[in-house]
Amino acid sequence: MLAVRFVEHGIRKQDRIALVLPKTTEAIVSVFASLLAGAVYVPIHPQWPKERIETTLADCGARLVIEGDENSSPRIIDRETGENIVWDAPDIRRDISAEHFHLLPRADAGDPAFILFTSGSTGRPKGVVLSHRAVSAFVEWSAREFQISSADRIACPSPLSFDLSTLDIFSMALCGATCVLVPGDIVWMPRFLVEFVREARITFWYSVPSILSGMLAEGGLEQHECPGLRVILFAGEVFRGQDVARLQAAVPQAVCANLYGPTETNVVTWCRVPSGFDGSQPLPIGQPCPYATVTVDATSGELLAGGDSLMSGYWNRPEDTQRAFVTLEGKRYYRTGDRVSRAPDGNYLFLGRLDRQVKRRGFRVELGEIETALAGREDILEAAAVAVENGNAGTAITAFVRARSAGALTLVEVKAHCARTLPLYMLPDHILFLDVIPKGSRGKIDYIALGKIADELDQAALNQASLDQASLNHGDQDRSPAVHR
Repeated sequence: MLAVRFVEHGIRKQDRIALVLPKTTEAIVSVFASLLAGAVYVPIHPQWPKERIETTLADCGARLVIEGDENSSPRIIDRETGENIVWDAPDIRRDISAEHFHLLPRADAGDPAFILFTSGSTGRPKGVVLSHRAVSAFVEWSAREFQISSADRIACPSPLSFDLSTLDIFSMALCGATCVLVPGDIVWMPRFLVEFVREARITFWYSVPSILSGMLAEGGLEQHECPGLRVILFAGEVFRGQDVARLQAAVPQAVCANLYGPTETNVVTWCRVPSGFDGSQPLPIGQPCPYATVTVDATSGELLAGGDSLMSGYWNRPEDTQRAFVTLEGKRYYRTGDRVSRAPDGNYLFLGRLDRQVKRRGFRVELGEIETALAGREDILEAAAVAVENGNAGTAITAFVRARSAGALTLVEVKAHCARTLPLYMLPDHILFLDVIPKGSRGKIDYIALGKIADELDQAALNQASLDQASLNHGDQDRSPAVHR
């Protein structure tokens, strides 16, 4: 009904409909209504800074914006006319006859289905355009490989602006399964998340490894039985071998698998965790999915990915799109930026990045975007950002700032500026003021020197956190927030 209302309002094929919504039933309805209307949905996290939201809306040329919160019906706004479409209006709830369905256009496989905006090295988020074909290739393979059926209860812990959520919601539609939306306020609260998985009778789970690591380290997953949990998939960042082994031991009945692929390709390789995996070696990213083709650049060791799940390109960025692809023997490949090697058994092993991109809780973070955001403040002359990996503690980001003059700005002002311009997952953990940012012999920023400073700072912070936790353990522990259902 909502899709028909969109078409009657004047929405045309490939118009963009932005969803500035929390992960709710209304948000899922909006996704499918947009697609049925032939439009392209653009999920935007409502907790992004306002400036970033407005920039993204302008960049994608959104015709409609659907916005709201968890406590009220969404508002639908036409950005061209300023007209509002009332979500629960009688004409949306009315009965739909067969002739109304004839109004709905039929999408072609190559038509864009959605645009996901990711961190951009130039300081402006990039819109990754994914077609109906691209998402269908991944979802249909997953349904077959992991035997998803109408009996499954699929958890959806990821926000809709994160590509992992596409498997959850489209598998539901393809297989008639139940999609269980995990409340955002418990996703990073391991103890309550484990309880939620048990009480919601989840059978199928797909998330970034850091969520699973928390469920193991702090959530007591190994002490709780989850007999119905039959499939656990993880992707988006490196999952330490010892944690993979702990997960397999904690949920021995479940099939566990590592899925690999940047947003631009969705999943292109995968590796089922072998029985008895002891964690002494890193888990491979595996071998190509049936719809994907991969090869390795012999010079740089970069993994090149092709196949049906490939993005169409970056929204309104033809030059970036051209740089992102290479053609070999008539086939189009995306340059992943990931270094790999191939083991004798044919599995690919992830070795690291060729650039300064890092992952934080599965989200892509271009350190250059943080630098650009900081340098955008007029009283900051220069800025640099580095990341430090600390096992279970995750990725810590340190920003170095050189002010235009002594006392020109305070730490509080810099933090407030970051909060206004960057999403939460990109905010620096530490900000240091320097009189001089070190440079190499060619005048470029010496990130190695800054990395050493950041490493020392992060270790000191972790040591202090351990002391604080030890002190807390001797005090009142019964201060946990309630779980909201």
